Amino acid sequence: MKERYASTVEYVDRYGKAIKELMVYTQFGKKPTIGDFTESFKDQGLEVELRDFTNMIFKPIDPVSTPVISLRIIRTLKDFTYSYSAKR
Repeated sequence: MKERYASTVEYVDRYGKAIKELMVYTQFGKKPTIGDFTESFKDQGLEVELRDFTNMIFKPIDPVSTPVISLRIIRTLKDFTYSYSAKR
């Protein structure tokens, strides 16, 4: 089983700032980890690494290949409307 969290993310790119929503999936009963966030960004085509743990700021590994300058997690809330059960 998995749980879903909705995160509000500030995207800063070469064109300005934007606030977007990011869905983060975790194992049942666990809270999102740094790896869960990087995996969610990777699913969107962004290879990032954590640069500032306190402020949850991620930056691209290869900044030349993407217009994104930084990503900051503003807040993360559990999505209680989501239910997923993986069949084995």
